[in-house]
Parts: sequence; structure tokens; C-alpha cells
Amino acid sequence: MKKNRIEICAAMVLSPAMQLLLVRKKGSEYYQLPGGKVEEGETFVNTVCREIEEEIGLTVVAQELLFLGTHEAEAVNEANTTVVGHVFKLMLSEIKEVSPQAELEEAVWVDQHNYTQYRLAHLAEEFVVPRWFQL
Repeated sequence: MKKNRIEICAAMVLSPAMQLLLVRKKGSEYYQLPGGKVEEGETFVNTVCREIEEEIGLTVVAQELLFLGTHEAEAVNEANTTVVGHVFKLMLSEIKEVSPQAELEEAVWVDQHNYTQYRLAHLAEEFVVPRWFQL
């Protein structure tokens, strides 16, 4: 059976204290990066800016984003699906108030000591966490 593929753009959002922002969709046990699916005619940068604003109410400008790369991983919320994730880094100069909106139930700041208490989506675990630890 052929796997479905979804293309998303997501952000590794970091606080000044190097905490990582994770979000959880309603009804899911997995924590993932803020972001979402690319819409028709949209650039990857536009997608990640739009999704961050829709999901956590944070306004991002393109110049704040650094492209980290693309990674394919197993989707955690959709069966028989591969996620192709285009991941950007967003370093915040100050802690911003984030509140889960749209399909999100929770947004949490984690550090390198407590992140293992959360069940991470594959894209976050395989691609972002190793890069986070190198910073």
C-alpha cells in the first residue's frame, strides 16, 4: 500500500534561555513543532509565519527565520503517512506569551533536562532535538 505524503513547514522556536516550544493538537498525545501544511502558491517561509500566528498567536517576520533543512519522518497523527518537514529556526530575543489556538490544546516550553517527559513527534525527535543540543 502506497504511503500518503504531506508537506509541512515548522519552526524550532527557542527562548532566550534555549527552551524549545512544543505544541500538542487536540486529541493527540504527541508534542510537535508549531507549523502546518503548505497551502497552494505559498512559500515555505510564508507557511511557517502564517502557521505560527494561527497556532500560537506569535507574529513572525521572514528575516527572523533560519532554514535548517528538510526531513522526512513518519506522521504521528495520520496513519500510513510520511511527513516531509521543512524546518526553520526562530530565536526569540525575549520570552513571548504564547497561547494555543486553532487545533491546538497545549503549548509548552521545555528544556534539555525535561523534554524527555513529553512524547515527541518524529520530526521533532529525529531532526530538531539533535540540532537543539548542538547549540
